[in-house]
Amino acid sequence: MQVKNDQPLLFATDLTDFLACRHLSLLGRLTAYGLINRPFTDDPMLEVLRQRGLEHEGQYVAALRQSGKSVIEIDKDGPAPSTQTLSALRSGADVVVQARLEHGQWAGWADVLLRVPGQSSFGPWRYEPVETKLATETRGATLLQLCLYAELLGEIQGAAPEWLKVVKPDTNFTAEQHRFAEFRAYFRLVRHNLEHTLAQPLPESVVHAVTYPEPVAHCDTCNWHSQCRQRWIADDSVCMVAGIQKTQRKELADWGVTKLEQFANMVAPLARKPRRGSVSTLERLHKQARLQLAARSADKPPYELLRIEPEQGLAALPQPSPLDIFLDLEGDRLAEKGGFDCLFGYALRDESGEHRYEALWALSGEEERAAFERLIDLVLERRAHDPGMHVYHYAPYEPTAMKRLMGRYATRADELDILLREKVFVDLYSVVRRGLQAGVESYSIKKLEPLKGQLGQIRAVANALIVRAADRSHARAGSTLGSGAAPRVAPTGGEGRVVGVLPLKRHASR
Repeated sequence: MQVKNDQPLLFATDLTDFLACRHLSLLGRLTAYGLINRPFTDDPMLEVLRQRGLEHEGQYVAALRQSGKSVIEIDKDGPAPSTQTLSALRSGADVVVQARLEHGQWAGWADVLLRVPGQSSFGPWRYEPVETKLATETRGATLLQLCLYAELLGEIQGAAPEWLKVVKPDTNFTAEQHRFAEFRAYFRLVRHNLEHTLAQPLPESVVHAVTYPEPVAHCDTCNWHSQCRQRWIADDSVCMVAGIQKTQRKELADWGVTKLEQFANMVAPLARKPRRGSVSTLERLHKQARLQLAARSADKPPYELLRIEPEQGLAALPQPSPLDIFLDLEGDRLAEKGGFDCLFGYALRDESGEHRYEALWALSGEEERAAFERLIDLVLERRAHDPGMHVYHYAPYEPTAMKRLMGRYATRADELDILLREKVFVDLYSVVRRGLQAGVESYSIKKLEPLKGQLGQIRAVANALIVRAADRSHARAGSTLGSGAAPRVAPTGGEGRVVGVLPLKRHASR
């Protein structure tokens, strides 16, 4: 948003910000009127993305030139880019790059405008907007952006474009097409809602704002996130409860509960039932809030083991093997075709029984393939000596990456298929989330590191609970514990399986 003659000039970003977070939209408005300053965030990844985006656009434009099309590039820093754009459209150029579109209180910079057959105010031709994007899947924000450009084009050329086009990497510059008419009504609804919101009086500051910074998906990439988080901490907001969703926050707000401490101090079982969602979910969140509140006055986060369920949580852990591997991959999801894994890091016991870390680095496609093959071969080699060994990882990325690498290089397909079918990969994140609750804000590895010193105690309690649950199960079946299969128990020795991948994570970071 910019302020022009004391009136807001709106862009596609204002639309997407409005949908992503109403508080973010208000912050943008306050910034545009000079009431607050936009925080500076030094994020090298954003600069890398910007550069790659420009390179992708440049390659697409170069391909259009090579095909024989006439190209006019608009000088964004020139004195009159809107006039230059209008002149280029009237001249009938095949391609207009970085076109400045403006009508009323809306404006934008279209990556590319392509000339297509059709009648317009310019003559027997019209233009359609094209956006070059790095994402492999077209997002809603991209379609809203294109809808705005199409709407502005319709005002300028007297005829609405038929197609919205997106050019992604590794598609030989073949545009993905979306019919404008299918998205136009939704675009106009969002635009109307934003304009209606902007018609409300401007608050004097963030303190006087009617919106509150609710956690949303956009928080992960938002420049304002650190300030919003400081406010959540100062307010002791219930949104700090790990795993709580908007539905539960709204339900609690209807009860007059907006602070974590309020939620934690409610008497269990809860006297009220939620109008939306399940009672069990809210009770689990209540226990989470209680643990987080207790953690504030404890040296280490308190924890509670969840009810033992067959094949769930700690009971899902296989018997430990001296040949187990702890795996962690590091890479760049935006590099190459679909991402590039530059580090295959894993921990294992060698022949002497000592823990050893190994790192397979890859700086080219050939090296990535070799590292993938080496890892699969290592797992198969160790399974040949002990079919009960497993590969432990934290969160589901590693198996997903294995499938992608197998497909990319057409290698080790049968071997990986066997490993996946036999459930050799064990996700410790799933084990933790279904096995225990801890007084932490999130269940990321870094947040769980303080629990590491309590693993022995957790294992002892878990073993007792698992054996007790198995004993009851066999008793109900009229048998004894010894007459059936041995229960799955939490492993002993080493650093444990609950967060056993933590040392590997630290090693990979180094």
